[in-house]
Amino acid sequence: MIRRLFSRLGKGGPKEGSPVHHRGFNIPRHLAWRTGTLANFTAVSDNHIEALTRFGGLADAVDVVEIGCGVGRDAIALLSHLPNDGTYLGIDIMPDSIAWAQKNIAATDKRFAFVHFNVADKQHNPSGTEAMDAYSVPREDGTVDLIFLFSVFTHMFPGDLARYMGEFARILRPGGRVLASMFVIHEGLPAHLEKIGGGGARNLTFQHEVEPGFFHNDPAKVPGATGYSLQRLEEEAAKAGLKVEAFARGQWSLSGGHEVPGQDILTFSLA
Repeated sequence: MIRRLFSRLGKGGPKEGSPVHHRGFNIPRHLAWRTGTLANFTAVSDNHIEALTRFGGLADAVDVVEIGCGVGRDAIALLSHLPNDGTYLGIDIMPDSIAWAQKNIAATDKRFAFVHFNVADKQHNPSGTEAMDAYSVPREDGTVDLIFLFSVFTHMFPGDLARYMGEFARILRPGGRVLASMFVIHEGLPAHLEKIGGGGARNLTFQHEVEPGFFHNDPAKVPGATGYSLQRLEEEAAKAGLKVEAFARGQWSLSGGHEVPGQDILTFSLA
């Protein structure tokens, strides 16, 4: 289930209207809205590129994979960062977003490619026929320098997360990195979030520890918002042959001492 959990309900919504102007591209409003709030569409992309540069080794990356690329907001930004001999593969479950990216980005720059992952998802891909546990990222073993996914693990259950971790370990080159933004839950954080009325864009509190180290904001809403303890993430990474290389606390939890805006950021590398 590849999709951003929140920041889809910003000003403008999916209503008909003028396209969203982003780094020289005019993106249909309803597609841009599915990728993120319209009011800060480019600003969020700027934050992503900064994180990829600071934590993901973007400056040295040649072959890049993005999970949950949407309409290509970050791909567009990477047009000026990827080297001439580089490659970018964007994957998403929303066919119309992928079709737009193929027509408007990949068709004009041969370094870029977009693939529709036809997994079943009631909200974003109701006609999907594939299952996550059978999915394989279409890249050869050991060929990717940087894999990134922003706000994808934020609604993923342990089985799917483990599947992705295994795929990342398979396609990652030695020295490569995986960068993911997500919700990392430490001891005392759910109590703090409940006390302040919630964090993030949807007042998240993560009161439900469904299993050790795996938290759900509201089990009645599936997939909903999910979070993991750092220990659980380290365990899942180790099972896949990865290790946690860095962790940066995000502002979303309003717990002080944050290093980055938005969600927490982790980077993984081969163990």
